[in-house]
Amino acid sequence: MLHHERVECAIAHREPDRPPKGEILIDPDFLGLYEPGYTDRFLTCLHVLDDFDLDLVSEDLLRPAPRQIGTSARGLPIMEDCWGVHYEFAEDGLHYMDFPVVEPGAAESFSFPDAAIYHGENLTRWKRETDRSVFAIIGGTFDNLVPLVGFEALMVWAVEAPGALETLAWKAARFNAELAEIAAEAGADVMIVADDIAYNSGTFVSPTVLRRIFFPPLRWLVAEVHRRTGRPCFLHTDGNINAVLDDIVGCGFDGLHSLQPSAGMDIQAVKKRYGERLCVMGNVDLDYLLPRGTPEEISNHVRALARVLAPGGGWILSTCNTLTRAVPVANARAMYHALTQSDG
Repeated sequence: MLHHERVECAIAHREPDRPPKGEILIDPDFLGLYEPGYTDRFLTCLHVLDDFDLDLVSEDLLRPAPRQIGTSARGLPIMEDCWGVHYEFAEDGLHYMDFPVVEPGAAESFSFPDAAIYHGENLTRWKRETDRSVFAIIGGTFDNLVPLVGFEALMVWAVEAPGALETLAWKAARFNAELAEIAAEAGADVMIVADDIAYNSGTFVSPTVLRRIFFPPLRWLVAEVHRRTGRPCFLHTDGNINAVLDDIVGCGFDGLHSLQPSAGMDIQAVKKRYGERLCVMGNVDLDYLLPRGTPEEISNHVRALARVLAPGGGWILSTCNTLTRAVPVANARAMYHALTQSDG
């Protein structure tokens, strides 16, 4: 079978010749580990996909580069993106500095960027030059708001100003529906809504708040993706989402990724309960198994998963988040080659 055909089978809950496999992100730090000094991201990613025999590739749409607007007290460049978000890059990552929506009353007047400034030339290249299934990453209705208002303000407004968040969540849904159209026109086969809503012990805000403010526009977004593009739609979220699994399924998603085991997510239980409605993807542990386990331990784990999850389709092998430098190349290779063995 062709790579994209395996993914199509799994999403349709049919059994391909072998379970499909792939990542929603291969981090640049992993690419540097795989091919030190790499200069062409596309070619290095393609080498990884070919080496590991991966069936899908996942990409963000491209947007204008941020511009430098100053220098921080630490001597680091202060950047502004097309959303009006200000941030600096430090050794420990990105730090937000100013938020474009500073008080609840500004939610109504805040305008999302024009979706037309985004494009999918990267998606088109994957579609044109490979036979991989191309996943396009778009946003959702919760995580998109964090850089607009700040995480702390989001927590406070969920109690004190829910109407402002509801306004922004609906704007986010409409914006991301437009991005889905752009991605589909560029050649994307699947949309994946990246919308982290939980940490290891539970959702960031209560399930009641999610149901009142964030899930209604999310449900609308999934329906619009289906209506406008005809493409399947997955959700990516880290953390423990057991309390809202019924709600996520009720939003109409075709698939679910990350199913983080260290957060109490049991992929076998999720497939048993929702296997006729969801294609499950992820769950291979990034806390211990992949970074610290042996190739033999990893291969045995993957084959055990396959024996339970492969029957009937509806499963894509993946880490529970992304491939990063924490995963030795030999361990990543063992994970993905496990399904090409005769007993896989």
